Amino acid sequence: MTKYNEKTERLGMKSFSLALSAVMALTVNAAHFTVTIETGDARSVQEADYPERDGKVRFTWPRAKLPPNVKRVIVTPDFAAARKGEAGCWVLPDNTYGTFREDSGKLFLGWSVYMPMFGLVTPRRTYCAIVTGMPFALGVEIVVEEGRYRQSAVFFRDMDDVYEDLAIEYRFLDGDDANASGIGRCYRAYQLKRGACRPITERLKDQPLLEYAVRNPEVRIRQAWKPVPSPVAEQVTRNEPPVKPVVTFDRFRDIVDECVRQGVKGAEFCLVGWNIGGHDGRYPEIFPVEPSLGGEAKLKAAVRHAQEKGYQVVGHSSFRDCYMIANTWDAEYVIEKNPDGTLRRGETTWGGGRLYTMCPRRAYERFCPKQCAEMATLGFKGLFYLDVATIGMLVPCRDPRHPLNPSQRAVWEGAILEEVRRTFGGSASEGARDFCIGALDSALTIQWTKPFEKPANGLIDGYFPLWQIVYHGIVLSTPFRTMINCPANPDRRFTLKLAEFGGRPTFYWHSCFVTGRPPSMGTWDLEATTDEKLRQSVAWMKEGADEYARRSDLQFAFMDRHEKVAEDVFRVTYSNGAALYVNYGAADVTVDGVRVPSLGTIVRR
Repeated sequence: MTKYNEKTERLGMKSFSLALSAVMALTVNAAHFTVTIETGDARSVQEADYPERDGKVRFTWPRAKLPPNVKRVIVTPDFAAARKGEAGCWVLPDNTYGTFREDSGKLFLGWSVYMPMFGLVTPRRTYCAIVTGMPFALGVEIVVEEGRYRQSAVFFRDMDDVYEDLAIEYRFLDGDDANASGIGRCYRAYQLKRGACRPITERLKDQPLLEYAVRNPEVRIRQAWKPVPSPVAEQVTRNEPPVKPVVTFDRFRDIVDECVRQGVKGAEFCLVGWNIGGHDGRYPEIFPVEPSLGGEAKLKAAVRHAQEKGYQVVGHSSFRDCYMIANTWDAEYVIEKNPDGTLRRGETTWGGGRLYTMCPRRAYERFCPKQCAEMATLGFKGLFYLDVATIGMLVPCRDPRHPLNPSQRAVWEGAILEEVRRTFGGSASEGARDFCIGALDSALTIQWTKPFEKPANGLIDGYFPLWQIVYHGIVLSTPFRTMINCPANPDRRFTLKLAEFGGRPTFYWHSCFVTGRPPSMGTWDLEATTDEKLRQSVAWMKEGADEYARRSDLQFAFMDRHEKVAEDVFRVTYSNGAALYVNYGAADVTVDGVRVPSLGTIVRR
């Protein structure tokens, strides 16, 4: 037993005072939360306080406290509020943002939650909210009533299976970080610290082919396809629509030779529809190589020809889409099932007929390593492209033979991309969802909307490169779908926006192939149907490649800050100290001593 004396008491009181001071320094105040729980036939509102410690508030709601028939849980902290006319903005994970200028309105972001985060900037507080529990159930809501704004997290997707506690960490930002760019940097730091991803510069030693892809455009060539949407929903070999061969393997060699002739110094070609049945012909069946294009021997020769000319060549495949026409068809691996185990037939048809989705666990176990090894024999090397792997939501697989909740599914989706990366040298996919960002090297599309059209929802001011501030320098991207084939687009602003948002140029030959609806990539296309069109298409490639060469080194740095610095002029600052200036105006402008030409860009290093 410690002997009591005055000195012991003084030391004890001093230690207690220091500990109390530390706690008080960490605990600024308590945040008040309103939690609205909606079931099929009822709605309850509960309230709770959570302490703010070390500049963070950690909200948690145990799943045991949720009723069994919960449909939505809306989480609104008291600090997630603003008033009309205040300085600041809100930002959402689909790159939309808005200022506080409306009296009323409502915006709900559900499908396009590409990152489980969002943020708010007000004169009082700025925060980055990171959803750490049930992130794949997240939606974000902005509600304005009588000029008062509030931002809420809404857990709404697949809530019949709440497999973990709801959790959100609100990180408060001060000083130079108290802005939209700071919100992106905050989430990036979180992702890097927990090892969710690594910068491109760190991956180069493990992926020597990555540097070539970083410095050169992606060039996708759709070679063959069947009608889309399919006139035959349940395709079998006896009723399969004919394949339309457009860019044969010999014609691909013509494109390569014209690139050499016009001085296109580098490109990573991705062959789309080389497999049996063309684009989405019979997945998961991929062999033999489509005969109407020339067959396997011609494909191998064309790949070698392009590589000998200094280009990288990869293929396009899928471990998610599947069709009944496949010789490997088995309803066992399909996710879309009714409660009794029968197939749930959707309305979507693509090249192979009615479209189904494979469970990623079964796709990996039954197809992925074997097919990757088989495709590698064709000579593909580079950032191999897996269709739709990162664009779709992570719905659960409920087949009792291989059940997966969304978090478990993310692990298997990542395993597939990692297998592709190991086999070919890199991985690419279509969308911006970051559930397996550490296994992804390139994303074809971040935003599907058109950057210069007025947003449909009146609360949205426009688009801010939040995703790029998080992942530029980590994953290559095409910021908007309509930026594909930029130089072919007569509107010069698209090329400027590509540079402003740090995009890698993407070209898509024969992108307009779907019947009966506007093409998602725009009507400007690259074609090989005639020699004249082929030459013009390569000329557009050359223009885009030259523009990119002037700034491709920026891909090795983080995008740190995006600011409007003058009317129609934006400055994008990078972690290596470089700054890119973009001028959308009709006259030259001088900013920071840099003269930025009309409808042009300048990089200051």
